[in-house]
Amino acid sequence: MTNELTPEHLTAVSNAVYAGNKIEAIKLYRTATGKDLKDSKEAVEKLAMELEARNPAMFAKQRRQRGSLAAPVFWGTIAALIIYAVLRWVD
Repeated sequence: MTNELTPEHLTAVSNAVYAGNKIEAIKLYRTATGKDLKDSKEAVEKLAMELEARNPAMFAKQRRQRGSLAAPVFWGTIAALIIYAVLRWVD
C-alpha cells in the first residue's frame, strides 16, 4: 500500500493519521493515488494500524485527548430525567 505513495504523500497521509484526522488522510490518499473512496479508506485504516503498531504512544495520546463520551452521556441522561420529572410534577 505505501509503495503507491511518494515519500512526500506518505508523510502527509501519516501526519494526518497521527493528528487523528482520518478524513483528511483519506482525501490526501485519494488525491495522490486516484483510488476510489472505499479503497482509500481501507488503505488509510491499514496504514493507521501499521503506524499504531510501530508507535502506540502517539495513539494513546490521541485517545487521552479525545476522552470518553461516557460521562457527558451519563450526565446528559440524568439532566433529561430531572427535567422530565419536574415537568411531569408541574402538570
